Amino acid sequence: MSDESDKVDGQRKAIREHIEKYKRFKVPYEQQTARKTIELAQREISNLRRRKPSIKESWEDSWRP
Repeated sequence: MSDESDKVDGQRKAIREHIEKYKRFKVPYEQQTARKTIELAQREISNLRRRKPSIKESWEDSWRP
């Protein structure tokens, strides 16, 4: 597995974890923090996939609340 693929896998794992946090949080600023973390990870995935187009897209790459 390439370094880019490993990084994408790590970002997707972080997205899944923060989606669960987003759903669990009730206070708006906590949800906003989780959402921003998800957006940053999605941006990083997008950059990595641009450099290595062979990396397959996944649902985490475009998840929205």
